[in-house]
Amino acid sequence: MTLTLGVLVVVVAVGFALGRIAAPAVHNKMWPWVVGRGIGIAAYIALSALTAAGLWTRHPLRQRAGVGNPATWLHVHAALAAATLVLTGTHIVVLALDKYAGVGWIGAFVPGRSTYRPLAVAFGSIGVYIALVVGGTAALAGYLFRRSWRPLHYFALASFASICAHGVLAGSDTTALRPVYIGTGLFVGLLAASRWTVPSGIGAPTRVVR
Repeated sequence: MTLTLGVLVVVVAVGFALGRIAAPAVHNKMWPWVVGRGIGIAAYIALSALTAAGLWTRHPLRQRAGVGNPATWLHVHAALAAATLVLTGTHIVVLALDKYAGVGWIGAFVPGRSTYRPLAVAFGSIGVYIALVVGGTAALAGYLFRRSWRPLHYFALASFASICAHGVLAGSDTTALRPVYIGTGLFVGLLAASRWTVPSGIGAPTRVVR
């Protein structure tokens, strides 16, 4: 719980800082939209860290270098998942309630039904649905799912890509935030590529037979 709260504080602060940089001056009627946008950016930062932590937990380089034990990284992964869930839910509720945003409840949950940039918002909805399947099956792995949750977990990358596309296409401040999307996208992409291409034996100590 402490770790989750710490993650929430950090990512919300980062999200609103980036939101202020991207939109320095707004009208009062846009304040709910700014709040929703700031929380959305925070949710995206948390999701990026969540995806990266999941990849790093079983990464060959981490295993061979011994950077933290898997249990610690799993705790970090779980805390980031909880933070991402809370932030994403808040982001959806705030924008669904805001008439200025032009999303509405139907647009938020039914892909393609948003008045504002329907394709962009649809990417976000689809990404959230994929994330719920990925996270839900993993959370219930010890109760309902045994091994079937693991193949579904690979779809986390599809969720990240879909939500990244949502952020790029939905935000009117995308130009200012482009370095954030490019940086996080490249980092997660390279980490994912190396996760399956780096030989697991790299970095292993040499055993001398006497």
